[in-house]
Amino acid sequence: MDRATAVAAGLLTVGLVVVGYGVNVERERSEAAEPATASGNPHESAPTPVLSARRVPEFLVKPQAGRRLAAQLTPLVSRAPVSTCLVVADGPTTLFAAKPDDPMAAASNQKLVTALTALEVLGPDATFTTTIAAAGPPANGVVAGDLWVIGGGDPLIDSDTYQATLKYGRTAHTSVESIADQIVAAGVTSITGSVKGDDGHFDRIRTVPSWPDRYLSQNQVGPLSALSVNDARTYRVIAGSSSGTPRPASDPPAYAADALTQLLVARGVTVAGPAGSGDAPDGLETLVDVPSLPVSELVKEMLNFSDNNTAELLTKAVGLAASDDPSTAAGLAQAAEVLTEAGVDMDGIALVDGSGLDPANRLTCRLLDHVLAEAGPTGPLADGLAVADGADGTLRDRFTRSPAAGAVRAKTGTLRAVTALSGWVRSSKGADVRFSTVINTGGREVSSSDLDFQTKVAEAILSYPDAAAPESIAPRPVP
Repeated sequence: MDRATAVAAGLLTVGLVVVGYGVNVERERSEAAEPATASGNPHESAPTPVLSARRVPEFLVKPQAGRRLAAQLTPLVSRAPVSTCLVVADGPTTLFAAKPDDPMAAASNQKLVTALTALEVLGPDATFTTTIAAAGPPANGVVAGDLWVIGGGDPLIDSDTYQATLKYGRTAHTSVESIADQIVAAGVTSITGSVKGDDGHFDRIRTVPSWPDRYLSQNQVGPLSALSVNDARTYRVIAGSSSGTPRPASDPPAYAADALTQLLVARGVTVAGPAGSGDAPDGLETLVDVPSLPVSELVKEMLNFSDNNTAELLTKAVGLAASDDPSTAAGLAQAAEVLTEAGVDMDGIALVDGSGLDPANRLTCRLLDHVLAEAGPTGPLADGLAVADGADGTLRDRFTRSPAAGAVRAKTGTLRAVTALSGWVRSSKGADVRFSTVINTGGREVSSSDLDFQTKVAEAILSYPDAAAPESIAPRPVP
């Protein structure tokens, strides 16, 4: 609002607004008022007092922008399914909230909790080591006995042939072909025994007990193992070779050992026996150590591509690091502790797995907003979110004709009766605005209208802050 003159009555009214509303806003500001100048220079301006009328525009713009955003979001929520929650926030200020504390199944938005926990407990720079070991170094190229592949929990050991099949594009990974190359570079030309895999670094429970069997048969998640190649699914590792229809590996470390056997033979290494698995004997000598990508990159892959295997294996790694218990239950207990310490209200929250596959998981939009706020708009978690209409990831084919294309970075979540989207919108005015929305349809399949709701929410945020410019409502100096 442009004012032609500044009058005393107007200043009195504005002062009341500051006292009634502005004090709470001021508490959110991180900077403190600077002390008045003591230089004695009459031309040196003192800082603006907290209750000065010149500060009023700062207090009025955000509430006005929030009201205008709420006016767009309210009718959208009113037309959404009954079990819909939505939180939109700018920094410490919640701009809009609908059913923020209703516990709901949030599908793969659960991975945001896993990401925050892994980054805090393991650290962004941590890696997991796959060790190649034998009874002794190769003598004239010959390894006497078995060559052991000892898993350290790397969730992304993949073959090039498997990477070519991925739905949302190739990912950063540990190349199993590179591991074979490193074994050859270590001087191995012959193995008198077998290549054997050991996945005892984690527990050997291959699934979450409450998961239906179809999760494995439909390749939504592979058998869980500390030594996992190609998500423990029996894809061929040599282009052109025949391996039949890929299936969940009945023995993941043995499949990993077999994959390496094939690659070593293709590189001219003689292997006497068939691949197998077991517990590596004590006293082995390390020939090669292969580090995984750092946790920050594993989190990025997990979020961008919604990788269920990575989520579940990171959960076990968290359990091992926090309590020396490499199990899903221990990892989830630590996730709950991280959330509690961050000030999250855990009433009604249920953490059943690390991926969000289990429909018994329960999160709230407020919890998801809290996770995003804790991580911030920059850093490993935010950097890992899929980009709307981006080059790869789970949002690659979303927002393609929307003005929000490229402006949304978010974690998707989809089950038969659940859709969720949580992340950040970079508004047209450069504001990074958080949002989290979850829809539980009540049993029907997720529809295009449910996804359209998410699109419209993001598009509404694009215009934030839609308010008068501060200078246009500032009191003008009295001549």
